[in-house]
Amino acid sequence: MKVRFYNFSKRSKETMFPTTGYAEVNLTLKDSCDVEHPTFLIQSFNAAAYNYFYIPDWNRYYFISAANSTDNMWEVAGTEDYLGSFKAEIGNTVCNILYASGSTKDIPETRIPVKSTLRKNKSDLDIGLTLSYANMRYILGITGKGSFGCYILENNSKLSELLDGIDSWSSFITDNWTFTKQLFFGGSASECMRSALGIPIPFNKADHGSIEDLNLGNYPCMDGNDNPIKGYKITDPILDYGGNITIPWIYNDWRNISNMTSVCVYIPLIGLISLPSTELKNELNLSIEYKVNITSGDVAGIIKGATSNKIYSTFSGNCAMPIAFGSTGIDTNKVTQAAVTGLGTLIAVNAATGGAGSIAAIMEGIENGALMGNAVVGAGMASTAFNIMQALGGTADGSAGLGGGAVCALDDKVHCFVISKELTDTQANLDPIMGKPYMGKAKPSDFSGYVQTDGFQFKSPRAYLSEIQKINQLMDSGIYYT
Repeated sequence: MKVRFYNFSKRSKETMFPTTGYAEVNLTLKDSCDVEHPTFLIQSFNAAAYNYFYIPDWNRYYFISAANSTDNMWEVAGTEDYLGSFKAEIGNTVCNILYASGSTKDIPETRIPVKSTLRKNKSDLDIGLTLSYANMRYILGITGKGSFGCYILENNSKLSELLDGIDSWSSFITDNWTFTKQLFFGGSASECMRSALGIPIPFNKADHGSIEDLNLGNYPCMDGNDNPIKGYKITDPILDYGGNITIPWIYNDWRNISNMTSVCVYIPLIGLISLPSTELKNELNLSIEYKVNITSGDVAGIIKGATSNKIYSTFSGNCAMPIAFGSTGIDTNKVTQAAVTGLGTLIAVNAATGGAGSIAAIMEGIENGALMGNAVVGAGMASTAFNIMQALGGTADGSAGLGGGAVCALDDKVHCFVISKELTDTQANLDPIMGKPYMGKAKPSDFSGYVQTDGFQFKSPRAYLSEIQKINQLMDSGIYYT
């Protein structure tokens, strides 16, 4: 039987086989050996100098598994190289491929662990909003002769003088009819001022109404110099702000999903809102629509995708500051709320990430410059990474608590924060060794390098059952098709 011996370098789970550079000798098989594990007794040839051989009659390749010196002879044992022997048939088998070198599918990689440190980016947007305690606008709710509704006080310094002339004016009430008319307006002059609140936004008063003299019931409001106190009767109560803010993505691939990346937006007078980054993955900018009702201080708005126009969050709050005038008031202690929409909100990842996806952790990371995640320890890379990154979704939270006058001392710009986990190694570096996710139907020969299948079913008219079973096992554990 002719046998070709080679000095050949290859991995045990690789389909490559040699074609040239061999030494061919005629040998006789040792008794009681099989096709998968042949053994030769060699006296005139130094087989120990080789590590691989091929038997043309059987059309199979073998690794030399042992070479023993016995009675001045070499006993050479071989173990079949199943992948080299059946490379063509393996390459043409249509199968379910899980991972393959060179895969271009944008599929999350769950086998690579993450580091404990994070990367972060920030972008800013001036929506045109200015907050100022010193230049707030006073909004009055009034019932009176010719004055009924909400007014912006023309001069803030006149607030304390609204009732300065009430004593001298009341002396002119000399008949029951004048007194009765005052009661119709709501009682005393002070009771005719139904509410007074401050809006800490120095907007242009004339843009929201026309100016007129103020009356509390029948009483014409006068200052200490007997000059009329004026206000702008509100006909347009809405302040409108907004703009587009860039999402400062750190990555541009599958790592922008929620279990790898957190996206949150700071909204003035509202706070931080966490958004579902998985659904934001194809967005480059967010559109912020922001409204303030100056008659109540209510704040409301939406966050949309600038390209898709999809609504990702709605929010509401209140910025009004109560003023110690008037008989009734508007509730300025409304809870700030944010509602976040999207599939990403349905899958919790907090437990798997040690809370790194929560808004509290995001805030801590912004303040401290880094976040600590779960320690990456375990028996294997794939199992460890899977425990850390088991969910595609994430949490999306609206941060409540901002409301009332104190917010005027906070930031009046919109900020978008992106915080991403970092893999222990890059996919590009690991691609030749463990491939990338493919998760689809294909043939091993469509790729060059690592290939791992699921439920591989090999067939060949020249393969024994034991060879078929061994090849199926090798393919499902991952091989190198070269």
